[in-house]
Amino acid sequence: MPKFTLSFFSGICCITIVILSTIPIKIALEEPLIFEVDKLGHSFAYFCFSISLFLAFIVDWKLKSPKKWTILVSFGLGLLLEFTQGALLSYRSFELYDILANTIGIVLFIFLSKTIKKLLSNAVFL
Repeated sequence: MPKFTLSFFSGICCITIVILSTIPIKIALEEPLIFEVDKLGHSFAYFCFSISLFLAFIVDWKLKSPKKWTILVSFGLGLLLEFTQGALLSYRSFELYDILANTIGIVLFIFLSKTIKKLLSNAVFL
């Protein structure tokens, strides 16, 4: 595998999240829901980003605490984007439920990180 391939994929995930979090989107709902469909998207996006970041930290960067750094970076990105939406973007707003949905994706990664690391140690292509 070429060097920094996993970092490149992680960067693509990050850029995609940033773009989707900052473009103007208008969704008209008759009744606001606490758990909207977009929250599933948030959870899935942060789960995928956390996995890709975790793998990049292990394989490409060989960090000693990849899980800790993955959690910090993923959660930090989510907070930064939510505060940016609330403070700098007039067409987007800060939503606590988005932070919760992002956190659910990160927590799902935490539960599966040992399995991911075990699968990675058995991988022949690395």
